[in-house]
Amino acid sequence: MSHGRPIEDVISELGEIAEGDKWEYGKQFSYVFDGPDLSEMTAEAMRLFASSNGLDPTAFPSFLRFENDLVEFARSILNGDADVRGSATSGGTESILLASKAARDALRSKGVAGRLNMVLPVTAHAAFHKAASYLDLEMRITEVDDGFRAIPEAIEGAIDEQTALVVASAPSYTHGVVDPVAAIGEVTARTGRWLHVDACVGGMVLPFLDHSPAFDFSVAAVDSISMDLHKYGYTPKGASLVLHRDAERRSHQYFATAGWMGYPVANATVQSTKSATALAAAWASVQHLGADGYRRLTQDSWEATEGFIDAVRSSDVVDLVAEPDAPLCAVTSVDVFTHGQAMRSRGWRVGVTPSLGHSPAHMHFTMTAAHLGLLDELVGDLLETAPTEASDVMAGLAGIDLVSLDPAMIGGLLDSLDLDSDRAVVDAAIDSLPPEGRAAVISAYIQHLYR
Repeated sequence: MSHGRPIEDVISELGEIAEGDKWEYGKQFSYVFDGPDLSEMTAEAMRLFASSNGLDPTAFPSFLRFENDLVEFARSILNGDADVRGSATSGGTESILLASKAARDALRSKGVAGRLNMVLPVTAHAAFHKAASYLDLEMRITEVDDGFRAIPEAIEGAIDEQTALVVASAPSYTHGVVDPVAAIGEVTARTGRWLHVDACVGGMVLPFLDHSPAFDFSVAAVDSISMDLHKYGYTPKGASLVLHRDAERRSHQYFATAGWMGYPVANATVQSTKSATALAAAWASVQHLGADGYRRLTQDSWEATEGFIDAVRSSDVVDLVAEPDAPLCAVTSVDVFTHGQAMRSRGWRVGVTPSLGHSPAHMHFTMTAAHLGLLDELVGDLLETAPTEASDVMAGLAGIDLVSLDPAMIGGLLDSLDLDSDRAVVDAAIDSLPPEGRAAVISAYIQHLYR
């Protein structure tokens, strides 16, 4: 493009591009958390602070105001005292990465040399695998019980002197169940290990559910917690928090250097320069809704979840994979791949999670406040589209060794399929591969998408 374009033309094309991302309210699971319409307020917040730069919070004090207020709100609902400290991040992965770095560096500061490790249940989020890769931490993955909860004895058996971090989920994303944080805390207290609770999906839900098990700073052994505001906080994407029990623990999260010819650098997060847009929008959302508003929204999402679960339990064509503690449900059927495709044909953007261990392939439903008004339609479509027998959805790929293909060949193969009408084939093919094969195929395809 050699010449610039009028603003009106650019805005018009932006509108056209945005049409490709649109979904019906309440019908996009996992990626979007539909709830109250705060778009006008959050858009204004983002506009006002679009040029602020978090590289230097002394130059842009808005960052300090927003971040400190959000941390104060978070520790108030997570039973934290005045010693709890935190940082705002771009998302759960960054929060998890920073907690893992803090735990690693805290152990190193005690003189422990050599390669360190993290101990995590097989249900822990993939972001911990990413953190382990970035930070050169060995992963020690432990089994879970029949209800998909971490087993404290298995965790204790995996811990040694090189263990920097132990992970518990509140809840696990896949099944919506909360690990026994208090029991795991007894293990980490006894062994002197750092306990991180991943409450990215549950931090804005569990505090407002009366049946929630202990998972937060009320458990004395919890050292850090990650929680996303852009999930059940109903804020625009790009807003998460990582919280530490005290300033000393948080100090290991920071990076600082003066060993170059420019200005001294001290960063609390992975990013140096960062926009205040998502942070300002999150602050505005929390200020508007407050704890009472979040409690009402949580009650709506949980009421929808209970209604959904009751319908699944009473049906003979679908099954609940686990009994959730939070509004996330895993549902399977006799042919979940074609079932998922049929649900998508009715407008429900639901994904199929591949099987692993004793967790079968299943559809994942993240229930929000929006689903209370859509419950009858959702349940009706789920039951009406459920297949009564399995089909050979992979017949067209018979004889193809997906793992042996290079990225271009995988990309070409997937380009030959319609990811709407042939999605069941793709889901089944991924499920047929071992985990390392799945990762290779998905990585190859994503690489193929970008120039």
